[in-house]
Amino acid sequence: MSIRSRLFSPLDNSRPDIEKAAKGEATGGFNDRQMPSWTPPGIFFPIMWILIVAPLRAAASMMLWQQVGHLCDGTILALMLHLSIGDTWNTVNNVERRLGAAVPGVLCVWASALFASYAYYQVVPLAGELLLPTCLWLTVAAALVTDTWRVNNSSGLEPLFPYRSPNVRTRFWFAE
Repeated sequence: MSIRSRLFSPLDNSRPDIEKAAKGEATGGFNDRQMPSWTPPGIFFPIMWILIVAPLRAAASMMLWQQVGHLCDGTILALMLHLSIGDTWNTVNNVERRLGAAVPGVLCVWASALFASYAYYQVVPLAGELLLPTCLWLTVAAALVTDTWRVNNSSGLEPLFPYRSPNVRTRFWFAE
């Protein structure tokens, strides 16, 4: 489902270059902004998403699919909504680097994860519980995104809403 949400999104959802980040070089989303002192090590992020969150989402979705018998179910669509909101947030935060707009955006990602977890729980309680670590991780991510905005906004020029700027342009993959 994650691949599908990126495939059908018209936004540029490029991910940070992990190899550059591992070498300590600047890359979109890593080492391109001042981070709070409590930021987890960079390697922690792909471990969380690839080795923990993704398998839990897959297991929960498999349980739900076994229960309802088809993939076109409102409950599964709740997770798709969450993934789509997450991809949009990724564009705002990592591609466009709109650190202020990323704060309410990550709260929308967090709320959509809670909604998906609740929806899954209503059908298969264990499946909903398997999505809770995502919600916990997004709570930490929301605090990190908010503090990153605070640390990088000493001038007060980065608002908590999207804005037009000659330095920031929304790109669509099909328009390039």
